[in-house]
Amino acid sequence: MADTDGTWTPWLVSGPRPQPEQVGDMDEISQDPKLNVRFPRGRWLDVAVPVALIAAAAIAVMTGRGSGPAASPAGGPGPAATPALLPSTVRTQIPVPFGQPGEMTILGSTAWISDWSASQIVAVDLAARRVTRTLHVGDWQDEPVSMTSGAGSLWVLDFAGPLLRIDPASGAITKRFPVRGVGADVAYGDGFIWMITDEPDAHGGHEYLDKIDPSRDVIVKAAPVPGAGPACAASPGPQGIWIGCAGVDHITLINQDSLKPAQSLPVDSGGYTPQIVPGRNAVWVLTPSGLAKADPATARITSVIRTGFAPSALSAPTLIMDSAGRLWITGSVLSVVVPGTLTAYPVVRTTDLISAAADGPGIWVDTGSALVGVQVEIPTTAGNERPPRGE
Repeated sequence: MADTDGTWTPWLVSGPRPQPEQVGDMDEISQDPKLNVRFPRGRWLDVAVPVALIAAAAIAVMTGRGSGPAASPAGGPGPAATPALLPSTVRTQIPVPFGQPGEMTILGSTAWISDWSASQIVAVDLAARRVTRTLHVGDWQDEPVSMTSGAGSLWVLDFAGPLLRIDPASGAITKRFPVRGVGADVAYGDGFIWMITDEPDAHGGHEYLDKIDPSRDVIVKAAPVPGAGPACAASPGPQGIWIGCAGVDHITLINQDSLKPAQSLPVDSGGYTPQIVPGRNAVWVLTPSGLAKADPATARITSVIRTGFAPSALSAPTLIMDSAGRLWITGSVLSVVVPGTLTAYPVVRTTDLISAAADGPGIWVDTGSALVGVQVEIPTTAGNERPPRGE
């Protein structure tokens, strides 16, 4: 529910509605702090310093219009700027009490969210606005580490294995796939499931990529990922499977048939796992240095957009593309990049947006105690220059 002027105000996230003069103040959503040095999915994991995960969320909202930072020259971030927040509309708010929410994926009208500290996943009916199912997964605490949806199923990867295929209608586990070493990431693309595992050894370990055919429920091919590092994530796209790892200053394109490296794109990872959204004409890579737009044909970065990400932020930023081709960046600032622009427009400032998933042209964000559906009002000056389809 939104105010009559279409803006997102703090009472929609937590607590009673404030009086008009209070709109824009900070409402806090607090939980007991948890200490853990392993993140689900391993994304944005700083490999040098253990981090205390504190499940506390606070949202401070200011509304208004404003232009973002100027487009940056190729190879460097744009000038620092603090544009006004875009007006945003909250479609609904659903209470979802969790221990340590992990990833989220949407199947139909249901959002599935992993509660990795309790080793469970929950189904949230977005129409009924309530939790409808809770499934226990994993035999140890702090599982699962990764989750995706595809081929009509949920795919849940536990840290110690296995990879579970789950029927979302019944909640039944229909297949268990063995894991080499420990699980790191699972993704769906081009009709296949792509799983990254880490096999530890005396030299630090090796990462492997498994290709799974969901129509036959078999692993059809597996291969090591050369030049990989810890906390790797897979991003299937039109060119193949892009893999980014923490502490490795490049992302690698893997041929989906041979599972051999086809291309390497230098990026400044800053010790974190790059977030990758591949398109037909552009590959987008989010790192602490900014959001880079790269040409997949030449493996060159053509521009870098400055974002609100800060390495000290408690939340783990992710990069998500919605059905309208807009790129959403979660983290200390929820931002959106409109097609045809090189600007990250801020939508809301928050200390912790834990996870998010696109739902058509909008997005659902998990604040740790509520699932909030958000849509934004795009400035008329934005998006006038449309990029080629598929960017």
